[in-house]
Amino acid sequence: MTQTLDQKRAALAWQYATAGMAQHGKEYKGLAKGAPALIMNSGLMPTLAFYSGKDKSKAAQHLLDDLICGLSQRLAGQALKTGQGALLFPKFMEALQKSESSEYLRYTDEALELLKWIRQFVDAVEAKAA
Repeated sequence: MTQTLDQKRAALAWQYATAGMAQHGKEYKGLAKGAPALIMNSGLMPTLAFYSGKDKSKAAQHLLDDLICGLSQRLAGQALKTGQGALLFPKFMEALQKSESSEYLRYTDEALELLKWIRQFVDAVEAKAA
């Protein structure tokens, strides 16, 4: 049985939202809820750089990892383990910098689609845990 693209995104997002909420709770939820607006206003690369900042919280680092892992899996076919995405941040940013504009837009669109699911699931995870 073949899964739809939305089912694949939803499965990733459920995994990310569950782990993010379990480890960071409301802070992860707030970041996940605000991430799409940040991407729309600032762009994908500035948003990733913001989450990667050395003074950023563990929740921001976790969301950064989730986004890089999710984008790598969905668009590059690389199944990264938790924690590997944040470690690959410099290489990921270099690849985005060198990409064609159509490829950069594809990554941006995919990030927004993945975040759409994560935003919904952080509420469900919180409601279930309460």
